[in-house]
Order: sequence, then structure tokens, then C-alpha cells
Amino acid sequence: MSSRNRRNSLLTVLSLVLILSFALSGCATQAPAAPTAAPAAPEPTAAPAAPEPTAVPAAPEPTAVPEPTSKYNEAPMLAELVKAGTLPPVDERLPEEPYVIEVPEVGKYGGTWHRGFTGPSDRNGLIRIVNDGLVRFSIDGASVEMKYAKSVTPNDTFTEWTITLPKGGKWSDGELFTADDLMFYYNDVVNNKDLTPSMPSWLLNKDGTPVKVEKVDDLTVKFTFATPQTLFLQEIAQQDAGDKKYPMFLPAHYLKQFHANYAAKADLDKMIADAGVKTWGELFYLKQDQFDNPDRPVLTAWKAKNRYSEQIFIMERNPYYFGVDQAGNQLPYLDTVEVKFFADKAALNLAAIAGELDEQERHIDLANYPVLKEEEQKSGKYKIFLWSSTGGEEAGIVFNLTYAKDPELTAMWSQLDFRKAVSYAINRPEIQQAIFLGTGEPRMGIIKAGSPWYPGDEVAHKYTEYKPDEANKLLDALGYTKRDAEDYRLLPSGKRVGFELSAVPALGAYVAVAELAVADLKKVGIWVDLQTRERDLHFQMRQANELQAEVWNQDSAGTMFSGSTKFDVRPGIYGNLTYGPLFKTWYDTNGKEGVEPPDGWKRIVELQDEAKSANPDRQAEIAKEIFTIWVDNLYDIGTVGLTAMDQGVAVVNAKLRNVPENLTKDWALRTPGNGKPETWFFAE
Repeated sequence: MSSRNRRNSLLTVLSLVLILSFALSGCATQAPAAPTAAPAAPEPTAAPAAPEPTAVPAAPEPTAVPEPTSKYNEAPMLAELVKAGTLPPVDERLPEEPYVIEVPEVGKYGGTWHRGFTGPSDRNGLIRIVNDGLVRFSIDGASVEMKYAKSVTPNDTFTEWTITLPKGGKWSDGELFTADDLMFYYNDVVNNKDLTPSMPSWLLNKDGTPVKVEKVDDLTVKFTFATPQTLFLQEIAQQDAGDKKYPMFLPAHYLKQFHANYAAKADLDKMIADAGVKTWGELFYLKQDQFDNPDRPVLTAWKAKNRYSEQIFIMERNPYYFGVDQAGNQLPYLDTVEVKFFADKAALNLAAIAGELDEQERHIDLANYPVLKEEEQKSGKYKIFLWSSTGGEEAGIVFNLTYAKDPELTAMWSQLDFRKAVSYAINRPEIQQAIFLGTGEPRMGIIKAGSPWYPGDEVAHKYTEYKPDEANKLLDALGYTKRDAEDYRLLPSGKRVGFELSAVPALGAYVAVAELAVADLKKVGIWVDLQTRERDLHFQMRQANELQAEVWNQDSAGTMFSGSTKFDVRPGIYGNLTYGPLFKTWYDTNGKEGVEPPDGWKRIVELQDEAKSANPDRQAEIAKEIFTIWVDNLYDIGTVGLTAMDQGVAVVNAKLRNVPENLTKDWALRTPGNGKPETWFFAE
């Protein structure tokens, strides 16, 4: 196949979406009035007596100048600001070629979206709402569409990708959005050790050298890779501020005042002291956080009015948002988003059941589904949608293979047969019925059937049978035959055969799954110390290599080659779970520090690097191999998957329109952001 045909084929698969443009509408002009005929010359007359002075005629009424006709419509609250002279007309606020969204139903302006969250540690829930990317995933998650970018185009070999921004696009303060905002991120943020200790993996070539990023003109930036990069679109769709990362574009005109390369030292020192932080890097991170700093300009549909640490976090419409519907109405339709703090997800669920939240899927428990359905039919206040994922699992057990504080324990769970025993000891059908209402299926955390990446049922269901007798045989064969008075197996040192398991009471039924698993493991003599921890503390311990084992979900099966994938030990804290934090250190330091990974992990890393340059057929082969290695080595012991548990039970106000009933959900897709919330509106 020729390179050009290959390029076209890949472009089809990657689903590049062209931005639609509106035709200019002409303005009718009035025909000029017919000229008045000159009067005939008067007959000469005798000189009259001096006439009485004639009164000066009144000045004619001025002709009204017609108001200019706009190509676009805007929210009444913005129209009032334009009328008052405090905001430019909508035509001047939008790019020359806006981001056009074909909505199912043209909406109406106004209203507030009421939603809940559990505080600053729940920040990713806000990231999902605004879905702040140059491009974003489609509703079904199968393709990538343009958003803030006008186009993202590869060359024939996929070694160069050119991002073109729309002319006239503006930040929420009215300043132009240009290539300098991408270059500021690359030159002054990721290439500054005070802000970014190590270069993000997506900006590195296979050999570890940085990708070349250059400004072509005011609206164009080119990324040049040493080898083909076929996953660039999927990658940049996830380069927002998710997982507390820096987004790949920043308002340079605003943030330079907090950057050591641009600000006077005396000014910077004063701002550091006033903010109560120790370094300019900490100050810069605070100021660039769009949810913690209401003054920070944004491109998103809604902009923070206050800080997200407050009881009710409020975001108001951005008058400069790029998006319009097919009728020329500037988006968003909704004026405001109010996100209320709840001390725990139980209180949030009660609010959802009572109909107090207009759209909420995050933290909604599947266990409440029967109550929600009953109330849906009884009150008619809301509708319940069940959104499905690309695969994965709702809760799995992950062992830390680089845990350093107790080598004897680490050596125990580093044995594959020990992990097999743990897997066989778990009664998944019981978990499926008790926690997931019989939905989903017992499985490992890989992609679902029907995907070209699916390696087969034998892989998806391997080691998932409930076989306590087999678990006991494996543990006996490992030499753990001695038991204490409570019937727990003992190590040669006299310690119990077991581990500490950390679970977070958020997002999914992690604690409930863990409790049932702990009871099952006790039956085969494995002691488990279940620790329920607040999310931030759990993440801190994960990053510090202090967790022995954890319960978490697998939600990146459909995007395993991009973003914060959980099928790679090299991403940061959110991608690399507790598989082996020191494996990441080993890769980061080229083997000088950390722990050398086992062969299975090394092979996964090799395949990950190859996939980024491969065509779709080869990517499918690679995915199948990674999934097989993953399950064979039980790097993540899955329990139950393919349910709506993890942010898939959506409670939607009955009057809220354009919310997709069948939305593919996953973290990589930034659900519900891929459902285009800026197009949602309240019907009368």
C-alpha cells in the first residue's frame, strides 16, 4: 500500500472531523428615494413690500440607522451586556469559523445545572464536566472530534502533526488564543524543571529524546516525532488538566506574571508570600488551576466564579466560548453550573434520589438503582440512564511488586502462584449478585468482546472461577502450611500470610468488594488488613510506594495506548497504580535507580512503544498480546466488570434535553464531557 493510501486509511480510522462553517448572510439595502424634480422658474413680479420674516423651518427628523444584523445568536444575559457596552458583539467574540455542534434539538438559553461532588479531592469530576481539550472523544468513544482546534493533520508518514487554531478564537478575558499558548506550555512549563521534573511520556520519542515542537505561525504549531505516531489524536484528547497535570495549552498572557522566566523577582517573592507557599513553582500551579483561581482565563463553556474549596462551587457561562449549534446559537445553553459539596457519597445519593441534582453519574451507587427506578416512575422528576464502558472491571486487587518496607511480604505476593490462589479464592458470582445486582460478568480488567482488541473469552475469564480448594493447594505447595490459633497461614518468620489492602470509599464499590474478598481470603487462611482511606491520602501513599495492595477499577482498556493508561508502569500516579512504583523509577532513570521490572512488564512496555507507531491492524495484535500477558501474570486481579457501577448510573432531570441516553463512559473519554454538556438545556 502506498504511503498516501496508508495515510488516508489511518485518517479514516482515526476519524478526523472537519469543522463546519457558516455561510455569510447578506444584508438587504434600501433603495434610495427618487430625486425631486426642479421647480419651474417663477414669473417676474414687482418688488413687493418688505416681507414679514419667515420662521425658520424645523430641522428634519434624523433617519434611523438600522442595527447591524448578526450571523449568530447569544444568551439574553450576554445581549444585555453588549447593549450596555460592557461586552463586544457576539460576532466579535467568536472565531471566524466557530466550533459547530450539530445538536439533536436546538435548545433554549437559561437555567442552572445542579450537580454534586465530594470536595477538592474530587477535582477530576470537574475536569469531566468541562472536557477542556483541543479535541475530544465522540459520544460513542470510537472517534476523536475537533473542539478548540480547527484541524489536527498528519503528514503521509505520521511523523509530523500540525495543529491549526481557529482565527479569532479568544480566552474568556477576550485575549486571543494563539500558538504562543501551546508554545508557552512546551517551552516554559514542561521544559522547566521547577514545574515539570520529568518530560511527559507523550512528548518523548521511543529513544527518550524530546519531540520537536515548533511554532509555524500565529495559529499553527507542528509536532515532529522521530518515528510514526498514529495515536496523536487520542493522546491530545487527554492532555487537559486531568489527574492534576498541566493542560497542553495555557493562557500565556496571564500566567507569565507568575513565572520566574518573566516576572521580576521582587514581585514574585511578594506573591509567593501572599499565597502562603514556599516556591514560585507552587504559586504557578495554584494560579494556573482554573478551579482554584477564578481570575485565570479559560476556553471552557463555563468559567469558575469562586473556588472549588467552597460549599457550592459555581461556574458561569464563558461569553467567548467557541461553540455554536447548527442554527448559529452560541453555546452553552445553560447559564450556570452549581456543584454542591457533600461530605460523603451517601448524602450525595440521597440528594439524587430526591431529585435535587439535574445530572449526576459520578458517585451514584448501582445499589441505589432499584430505588431510583421506583422514584423515576413515581415522581417523574428524572430519568435513569445506564451508560456502558469500553470494558475493564469495576474493582480489582493490585499488589505492589516493589514494596520496600517488608521484603518477606513482597517476596510472597510476587509469586504468581500466590496471586493465583488469591484469585481462585474470591467468590465472584457472590460479589456480582450482592454488589452489582447480578449485572455485568465475572472477568479480568480487559476490553469487552466485540472490540478488535479482544483476545477471547479464555483470557477475559481466566482464573476467575471460584476454586477455594485449588487456592488451598497452591498455598500449601508454596510452603504456607503452618497456621495460628485463628487458622491463618504463617510465613517462616511467624508472620501471617497476608497483606494490608487499601480501599477508597468513592467512585465505585471498592470497600464493599474488598469486604467480601477479605471474607473469602480468610477461608483459605490469608489474613487481610482492610484499610479504608480518604482518596488524597491513598494517592499520596501510592506515589510514595507505601501501599501493599489496593482496590481500584480498570477504566482505560479502550484507550490503553494513550493518556494515563493503566496498562503501563511509566505514567504517573493515576496511570501506574500499585503495580510497582519503583518500576517507573527504573524507567525514569534508565535503570540507575528503582527496581528492574520482570520480563512480563518489560514486554508490555516494548509493545506500548511499538503501538504508538503501528497501524490499526498491528495495534489490535499488540493489544491482544498485552491483555494476555496482563491476565497470565495477574498484575491486576479482576472481580466483576461491564456494569454501570463506575459512573454509569446517570440521574437526569426529566426536563434536561440533549443528554445522550446511550453514552460510552470512561475516564479517558472524560464522561460526561464526551456527551457535550454545553448543548444540554431545560425544556419548558
